This record gives sequence, C-alpha cells and structure tokens, in this order.
Amino acid sequence: MALSLDQENIVQLIGFHVGPKLLGADILTIREILREPEVGEAIAAPRFVEGITQLRGQVIPIVNLGHLMGVSPSTVGQEKSWVLVAQAGSRQVGYRVDSVTPILRVREDTILPAPDIILSGLRSKYIRGVTETQRGLLVVVDLERMLNDEEVAALDRL
Repeated sequence: MALSLDQENIVQLIGFHVGPKLLGADILTIREILREPEVGEAIAAPRFVEGITQLRGQVIPIVNLGHLMGVSPSTVGQEKSWVLVAQAGSRQVGYRVDSVTPILRVREDTILPAPDIILSGLRSKYIRGVTETQRGLLVVVDLERMLNDEEVAALDRL
C-alpha cells in the first residue's frame, strides 16, 4: 500500500520535558525508553555522567540532559524520571529527562529553523528546529549528536 503524500512528510517525535522546556527527538533515533532504571555509580566518570545502568547485558552511561544543556530540572510533581536511550558515537547513551509525552506526529515542513532566542543557552549545533504542537512550542533535537566528540571520547574511556 502506497503512502499518501501527507503521510510521507510526517515525522514522529518522542516529546520530553527537561525542566520547563519541551523538546522532541525523531522516534527512529530513540533505541529505548526506560522508566526510572536502576542507576549505579560510575567510578571516574566525567562530570556530565550521573551513573551507569545495564540494559540487556550492555553497560549504558546515564547523562542528565538538563545538566548537559544548562537547563534546571523540574521538581514540581516529579516522582520519577525517564531515560531515553540513543546512539552517541559507537555506544548507546541514556539521557535522563523529566517526563515523556505520547508520540507526536508533525509535518516535516512545519519544523522551522530555531530563532536565536531559543538557541541561546542550548547546544544550538544539535537543534534541528522548532515546531508548534498542541502541547506548545517544541524544540526538535538530534540526540545522536547531542554529545560533542570530546564527551563521546570520555564515555568510550569509561
């Protein structure tokens, strides 16, 4: 069955909150979504790593995405947090976020370049753009490119 033109231009995003910011990442870049995994201490880990967890026999470093982006986490109504697992370089990384939304479907042509005001304070190099959703303005990020080369190398040494 062929997709209609409208369906071909739809991007499915996992929406998530980091503090007050609503962010989203392409669902195809998210390997797994974990609800409050058990996180152990990572000895001699870089400052941006909160700890490690095991997932199907693989050790995954957990990075606090808010800390990485300079955004304070939300504490209002927070009981537990979520971890989005994505590829970073040659390894999988878990990004801790405050909450996750249901899948958001947006037309690709509605993802516009982010204005400078949104880019200030965020790692603009990894922002694909912004789009308006029913939940508000959503900043679309590329989790696979969130860590810079130096940070990926630090994880490889972990």
